[in-house]
Amino acid sequence: MSQFINIKILFFNLALIFVIFSYDSNISLANDEIIDLKIRKEELTKEANAGNSQAQYMLGRLALETKNPPDHSTAVYWFKIASESNHIESQEMLGALLFSGLGVPPNPKEAAIWWYKSAMAGSAKSQASLGVLYALGSGVPKNAIEAYKWLTISAMSGNTAARIQRDDSIALQMTADEIRQAQKKVEVLIKKIKK
Repeated sequence: MSQFINIKILFFNLALIFVIFSYDSNISLANDEIIDLKIRKEELTKEANAGNSQAQYMLGRLALETKNPPDHSTAVYWFKIASESNHIESQEMLGALLFSGLGVPPNPKEAAIWWYKSAMAGSAKSQASLGVLYALGSGVPKNAIEAYKWLTISAMSGNTAARIQRDDSIALQMTADEIRQAQKKVEVLIKKIKK
């Protein structure tokens, strides 16, 4: 029964992470001025086609936040292009869309790849998402030590949801030796992550 409750908590927190992930910031298209969205979109498209990864990211966000319903396919398109240029926020968003199957068929394995790239670049969101993937065994092998490691690293960056997930779900399913192993892995990995 206890394990069922922990799995239920894990899924609830996973959903929470992805809700926060997808809509945690507003698009800032201009500093307190009224703009014509169509003109701004044309400007961004020109910049994006010239290789500006921030413009590509903004077009992805526009597809999600200015359309009803959101245009997930267009968002995936722009996030993928920006992700290939190592744009961290695009990698975070692309991972979320790939994992949830919005705009593309669900692909947790590819989501894990993009989240790993941004996690190693210092993204606390992607670090937490990797921790959840390892806890679930979705797209990666199920591994409590890896889940604990990634959630700890995210928590060290101030991600409260990751700390709660680690302490209230993952750690309760681990032995003291497994927690020590995970803590050693944290010490090694933290030196490799870009700040």
